[in-house]
Amino acid sequence: AEYIHLENGFSSPQPTPTFEALQGHQRDINNGLSFYMRRRQASDHAAVKQALAELAGVPADEIVITRNTTESLGTVIHGRDLAPGDEAVMCNQDYGSMLEQFRQQSKRRGLKLVDVDVPLHPKSDDDVVGAYERAMTSRTKVMLVSHMINISGHILPVKKIAAMAHARGVDVIADAAHSFAHVNYTVPDLDADYLGASLHKWLSTPLGAGLLYVRKSKIANVWPLLGET
Repeated sequence: AEYIHLENGFSSPQPTPTFEALQGHQRDINNGLSFYMRRRQASDHAAVKQALAELAGVPADEIVITRNTTESLGTVIHGRDLAPGDEAVMCNQDYGSMLEQFRQQSKRRGLKLVDVDVPLHPKSDDDVVGAYERAMTSRTKVMLVSHMINISGHILPVKKIAAMAHARGVDVIADAAHSFAHVNYTVPDLDADYLGASLHKWLSTPLGAGLLYVRKSKIANVWPLLGET
């Protein structure tokens, strides 16, 4: 009675059926241990991945389940082979952990970072697209775009930005942490090459669940963070 949850930035509260299902699943794993891991884990994971792919509107072989948006987009930011002098475009309102990962790549690989000032009160989508376009050069290789800026709630015209970037041969990374399962769309609607989201935000899954989408033609361009087992 003395506490009302109004802030869903980190995560949304799990509905009671979800929380109870999680507890039941943990109990089943604890009771089964190796039996569960060897007999059921793979099929359970595949079923969840298929359901998530259907919700996202993409094939299951274009997504992986991660722990959060930071891990999802970090896989792409650190996994792309970028050379010294290559440029990455991003907005100064993008999420801090994404910007920090790009800064790390700048220190490590000599990647040049280019900041965009997104207008706070654009007159049209063209104002936003133009801001990103003016930041690009012939050395631009990748662009980070927040679908919904977490600071202001501003929804950016990602599809229009992507069309402009693709015309110049630039890949687009979409940060959909605060739009997935919050705004009515599917992943192909944005036409991004890579997309990350945190499922424990607006989808209200248990904590520690994220989504990484990679366009099939781009999968070979990304080194995984961990080797396969």
